[in-house]
Amino acid sequence: MWRFVHITDLHLASSRDGVWNNGFLCSMMPEVMDCLRDDLQKINPDFLLLSGDIVSNTTRESVFQARDMVESLGFPYYPLGGNHDCYSRESRQWFLDAYAHRLPNKKTWYSFTHKQTGFYALDPWWMHPDGSLSPSAEKKAEAMQQFNLNNMRWALPKEQLLWLEEELASATEESVCIATHYPMLSVPDRLLQLGFKNAGSLENGKVIAEKIADFPKVRLVLSGHVHANTIQPYKGVYHVTTSSLPEYPVEFRVIEVHDDQWKITTQKLSDPSFAQRSLLAGHDFTAGLPEDRKLSIKIENT
Repeated sequence: MWRFVHITDLHLASSRDGVWNNGFLCSMMPEVMDCLRDDLQKINPDFLLLSGDIVSNTTRESVFQARDMVESLGFPYYPLGGNHDCYSRESRQWFLDAYAHRLPNKKTWYSFTHKQTGFYALDPWWMHPDGSLSPSAEKKAEAMQQFNLNNMRWALPKEQLLWLEEELASATEESVCIATHYPMLSVPDRLLQLGFKNAGSLENGKVIAEKIADFPKVRLVLSGHVHANTIQPYKGVYHVTTSSLPEYPVEFRVIEVHDDQWKITTQKLSDPSFAQRSLLAGHDFTAGLPEDRKLSIKIENT
């Protein structure tokens, strides 16, 4: 057995606090990272998978400051970009410069293999009002995303989807995990409660979900972006979205890889005060129902 950890939406290198679905407390992240470092030492994962919005502020200096905070955790990791990391061609280059030593290639989308498990990291682009895709957001969207994501959309470019299909068709690993910042599936109805801010999913996410379901080795899709814990099975593939680290419930996922199954559990920080500081009355639904917090996936070796 070996394990890795999924952490998402860290929003580092910012002191801005606000409200999303709960208190959104970037200012507490230095303390959270100290606690997380100690907790990870006890878990001892092979690596961390960070599925986007690693940084919050949109400056080169912030990107490198966030990188240094992640490095301080002391574990190998694979970073993905989110809307805060990759809102322009320039910011994508900052991302590549900061994480060059952690990326398998000089791209913001890539694959790697670890102990007979294949991992595929995607980099969706911004969708403009006319339906076109671009690695850059519109200027007003770039500025507004610090406060809301109204009318902002993303989709996976055709080039990446073709690459993913070709890679999966020739995959020799025993099982496959796909990671993307934005979920492929819409949030389940159980989250659509009064006060829930829906950050959205990939515009072509259902198309991608349909295509990857044709490959039996694909068992898991990990994502973030919606700041809530959900688990949704779709045609034999489990789509697992993890909550944001600066916001209640202040959690991450631990994925244990066994010969015959993957076990996914939701892990709280050892210091519960961070979650308590963030929680708004009546908004504990972002922690998910019991079926959103634990999962066992059977793996049939072929």
